[in-house]
Amino acid sequence: MKSPWVLRSFAFAGLGICSYLGALKLAGKTTSLAGCGAGSGCSNVLGSEWSQFFGIPVSILAWGVYLALLIASFRPSRPLYLAFAICLTGAALWFIGLLYFTIKSVCPWCLAMHTIGIVTSIILVLSLSQLPASNLPAGGPRDRGAYSKNPSKAPLRFAPFVALASLLVLPLGQLLGPKPDTHARSREVIRDEEGAPRDAGREVSFSRGGKRYNTMTLPHLGPSAAKHVMVKYFDYTCSSCRKMHEQLKFVEEKHPGLFCTILLPAPLHRTCNPYAAAQDQKHEHACELAQLSLAAWRADPGQWPRVHEQLISTPDLPPEVAEAAVGQIVGHDALTKALESPWVKRTLRSSIQDFGQLRARNPLMPKVMCIGGQVLHGEPRSKEALLGTIRQLYKLGP
Repeated sequence: MKSPWVLRSFAFAGLGICSYLGALKLAGKTTSLAGCGAGSGCSNVLGSEWSQFFGIPVSILAWGVYLALLIASFRPSRPLYLAFAICLTGAALWFIGLLYFTIKSVCPWCLAMHTIGIVTSIILVLSLSQLPASNLPAGGPRDRGAYSKNPSKAPLRFAPFVALASLLVLPLGQLLGPKPDTHARSREVIRDEEGAPRDAGREVSFSRGGKRYNTMTLPHLGPSAAKHVMVKYFDYTCSSCRKMHEQLKFVEEKHPGLFCTILLPAPLHRTCNPYAAAQDQKHEHACELAQLSLAAWRADPGQWPRVHEQLISTPDLPPEVAEAAVGQIVGHDALTKALESPWVKRTLRSSIQDFGQLRARNPLMPKVMCIGGQVLHGEPRSKEALLGTIRQLYKLGP
């Protein structure tokens, strides 16, 4: 490109977006991005393990690359330009692949940053033909002579190879390196709604004056009379909630019959949840699935664990297909009647209100309320990590 200011403009744009994302990531405000929020693609991406490299936000690493490119644009070099093009294109392809195939969430800000990276790479490649031949990597007599006259430029010939090596280190480091925590822990007190009805049966509370949960009348897994109780707020369309489901099953396998886990759906869609983030297509049917689950519990508590397993393991079922599948388990007539029950609407509204209180501290999903008002937010890095946390909180032996 004849004008270096085209390249510099894109470098400035990359610096701006990286600064914005990096600052929010370091401040722990991954739901504060403009146009995004809790449960959105931005929150899922920036809160995932792939948002860091050995504890450093990848947006900060990208910021360093764009800053170096901006500086290099004042003393152009073919090897350097080629190295930057390799880095930006390779990193963009790696992270776009993660967005669509691994995280399965889309962050508009991240896509904008990667698009800028690819366009900048194209500009860099187009600029190569307009740079002096002496900036080429060694290969011909003219190049070797140029480097012998300018020994300070000799190391630059290796820049493209360093860039290729960096692209190998990035995915290997993220795949094999230390995994950052994608969850948090806090102490919370959930307040009951005024005039909330009381049902017969065992009630537990996790803090003085806090909400009371009935282990007999609320949907749960495990014996209602179990020694310990946990409450999980979740969404059937939430990938982290599905992983937590498997992790809690691992805890149950290690301590059979010791826990009663109450399961309260808090759909991440504004159709029924005013505290949810901006509408996200992947949560489109969250409200319908939550109502189906509660209605199934109301229709036949004994068959509800089968319903829960069906819905949590196949979250992409259209509502009409899910309703037909649930009806086969608990009975179509009983399900239709239960869907009209005031209890279903009241319980879902109460669960959403609880989510609103918990979201004020931390937006990550799912949320597991434990003894002493301790709340686990988000997805632990492994089932063993969750087991260790639960054992610590409840003072359990191995």
